[in-house]
Amino acid sequence: MAFLAPVIASASASTLIGTGLAVASAYASIKQGNLRKKGYQASARYKELEGRIEAVKAKEQGIKALENTRKVLATINATARAGGLEPNIGTPVDIGQYYALNPGFSDFFTAKDNASLALSSAKAQAEDLRQAGREAKNQGVISALGTLSMASLNLSGIGSPGITSQGTGFETRSYIT
Repeated sequence: MAFLAPVIASASASTLIGTGLAVASAYASIKQGNLRKKGYQASARYKELEGRIEAVKAKEQGIKALENTRKVLATINATARAGGLEPNIGTPVDIGQYYALNPGFSDFFTAKDNASLALSSAKAQAEDLRQAGREAKNQGVISALGTLSMASLNLSGIGSPGITSQGTGFETRSYIT
């Protein structure tokens, strides 16, 4: 820090104020990046929760499909017994059960797949949001470093001799002033 004393002593008030504002701006950039990252993380948690809700809804649809299948099978059995048939023996009853079971199981397994897809989709979207948060944080740090480097360049120019150029186009000479 001792190396800054001569620079600060020779700097004008406006240069010091500008440097102070650049430091404050850099701090604000880092803070904004961190806040954006937290926002993305919150959105990611919400996406995962939405995925779980969709998965539960899909499982409920699967359970409903099995319940409907059970009701249809009960109706087939009751109708067979009322007609004097043995519900567990016979081609008409087997065909009826086949046509009741096949769509019911198909609906159940489709609902099960939908639940799995909802969870995996939500997980992928949440990871995308987390990555966006990491990038927002990094962008804030990079912006802060850029601001600080410009302030550093402005400060380093204080007290050094200026260079002016004069020339006619064919020959240019530089003079230290």
